[in-house]
Amino acid sequence: MKQDRWKLFLKALWGAVIALLVISLLAGLIGGSKFWNTMLAGSVWVIIQLGVLTLLLIIVVRFKEWIEGQVKSVADRGNELQALQQSMERIETKVDRIEKILTEVSE
Repeated sequence: MKQDRWKLFLKALWGAVIALLVISLLAGLIGGSKFWNTMLAGSVWVIIQLGVLTLLLIIVVRFKEWIEGQVKSVADRGNELQALQQSMERIETKVDRIEKILTEVSE
């Protein structure tokens, strides 16, 4: 199944953050409690920022998809109107021919 680039980007980004957190946890276990507190504070800050970035990215992408859908809908309506206009022109041509025949018959 085809995935969008932004979904792959988010998966890679979250995967990298999780890998860095695991490495930080291992380093925190080795480094002691002072390093552990610093690492936790930094990790929380990174996760909050990444969460906000993820939400913004999802909102922007969904909004873009919605706008594209609206543009497509307007274009489809335009095509329908053009088809109706062509149909009306054909009907007008036929009516003109019928009028011409009727005027010839009445004479």
